[in-house]
Order: sequence, then structure tokens, then C-alpha cells
Amino acid sequence: MIKSGLKDMKFHNRRLLLRSVIESSSTSRISLARETGLSPSTVSTLVVELIEEGVLVESGLTVPTSGRSRKEICLNPDYGQIVVIELRRRQTNLCVYDIFLNKVEEKLIALHRMSGNSLFSEICEALENHFVVSGSYPLLGIGLLYMEDMIQSDLKVMFSTSVSAENISLRDALYTRFKVPVEGEYSSDGLLGSPLKTTETKNSAHIAIASKILVSVTINGQPLKLKGGLSADITRLMPVLDLALPESAAGTPAPLFAKIAYVLTFLASIFPLDLIFLSGRETRRGGFQDHLRQVLAFMPGFKTLPPIELLETPENSLADTMAARLRDTVFKANFFPGG
Repeated sequence: MIKSGLKDMKFHNRRLLLRSVIESSSTSRISLARETGLSPSTVSTLVVELIEEGVLVESGLTVPTSGRSRKEICLNPDYGQIVVIELRRRQTNLCVYDIFLNKVEEKLIALHRMSGNSLFSEICEALENHFVVSGSYPLLGIGLLYMEDMIQSDLKVMFSTSVSAENISLRDALYTRFKVPVEGEYSSDGLLGSPLKTTETKNSAHIAIASKILVSVTINGQPLKLKGGLSADITRLMPVLDLALPESAAGTPAPLFAKIAYVLTFLASIFPLDLIFLSGRETRRGGFQDHLRQVLAFMPGFKTLPPIELLETPENSLADTMAARLRDTVFKANFFPGG
């Protein structure tokens, strides 16, 4: 029990230290001790371990301090790279990120619709050319970003081994082939990520509207854990509303506006919200916000709604966000087992 407790504490300290290094452009042992609250001896021990494991390096540069200069510590640029694959129905892009999350390469894999097997072959060829043939950095992880017109179940792969063959998901096929963490999510999931962290509003909700309706809630500055994790898919929970709604000039179906209005009033009735964010493909249609106000006028309780703000989230930022999450997954898998 004592050994287990000490091991958990060490993982916690490593996570603190690594997070501090990631958030700093340059740092030193003494700065890490100050920022993490760990003792200088603990910081020194952990830094040595992470240098030996290849994740950190002492760059040879110095970090100016109030006293004598200290050696700079940073992530090892040679540790490896992360790949995010943007999957659309008629286009597939591959984005390569270094350990600092700089996009170092972007490549078009396909410009037409492909079967799961064909797409798997094209992805494998692209990855092998970049990471094996060119002898570049190690592959650390793969992210599959399904855009709004894609369905994961459409991308099954007939994967053969020496003893059998079976249909498996693209994600499982890539993991079996490359033996690195492989994460998959829809672009609408990514919309629920970083934007809320930039606001000073402590109590807010975020509704992402695409092929499904996803909700996340932040109370007192902290994400609220919902049934599906930090976000919940409430698409199938929406009631059929019998309302005489005005026709939309924005091109968005009136029933969808009714569902959005229902979600807004429902969330505002159970949480003390100061602001509600809306994002997704439908919100980018012209006249969306004006028509939503018209529909809300038909809903009971609409006068007590908090302000509503539309979030503009470019698709390339979703790949960047997924790369950051994937890097966290890689570090957790490699350095915090069971954490």
C-alpha cells in the first residue's frame, strides 16, 4: 500500500513537472521548482529521469534568472511526431506535428471517396514514407478527425493475420499496424474543446450543432462531468415540438431551430448560466442568429435566457486541438501508466 502510494505520488509529480515544461517556452530546474511547488531535489531527480527517457533535453542555452544563469530545459525535439488525419467523404488530409505542436507537414492523401481498405492502404503508405523511408522522427500517435460528413462505420477494414481475417475499424487497424495510441473523434466533438477556456465567464454552456447535438457545461470555471464524459450527445433526447414556427431564411430546417431553442431553455433552467456558446456548421449559415431569436420567442422562459454567443472555429484549429489532446494521451500512455 505504501509502495503504491509513493508510485502514485511520483506519477503526479512527473505530470506536474511535464505540464510546466510544456507550458513554458524555456525553463530551468529552479523555475520548475517554483512553478510546481516541488522541492529542488525532487525536480532534479525527475528531470534526470525524463532526460534519460528521451522526453526532455538540456538545450545548452541558458535561462536568465535573478541569480546566476541556469541551463535551459525543454521538450526533446527529436522525441517524435504526431499525426492527425482529417477524414472527409471525398478528401483525406494528413497533418504532421512536432512535439511542440508546430505543423511541419500537410499532405493530401485522397481527393475522392475510398473504401476502408483503400484508405487504410493510402494512410499506411503515407506514414511509412514519412516515418520509415525518410528516416525522420518516431511516430508517437495518430488522430482520426472525422469531419461532419463522415460516419466511422463506413470505414471498416478487412484485416488479415497469419491465422484469420476480420472486419475491424480503421482505428483498430492503424493501432494493430503501428502500435501507437490512435484516437478518433468527430469534428463536432472538437468544437467542445478549447474555446471555453479563453473566456472569463465561470458559468457557461457550449452547444455544438452538426450531425448530432453535443453539450458541455462549465460551472465555477470547471468542466462539469456529464453522462458521456465532459460532453454529452443529446440528439436522441430531443422531444418533437409541435410549435407554429416561422420558416427559416437561413436554410436551416425549422425543427432543428426548435430543438436548439429547447436545449437553450432547458440548460438555462437547471444551471446558473451567465453565457451560452453555439458552434458548428449550422450556426455559420446566414441569418442563423436572427431566426433563432424568432424561434426562442415561442419558448416559455426565453426572457430569462443568458446572452448567446456564436463561436467561429476554423477546421484547421480542430486538427491543432486534436494534436494537443493526442500529445497528452501519448505522454500519459508512456509516462503515467494507469494514471
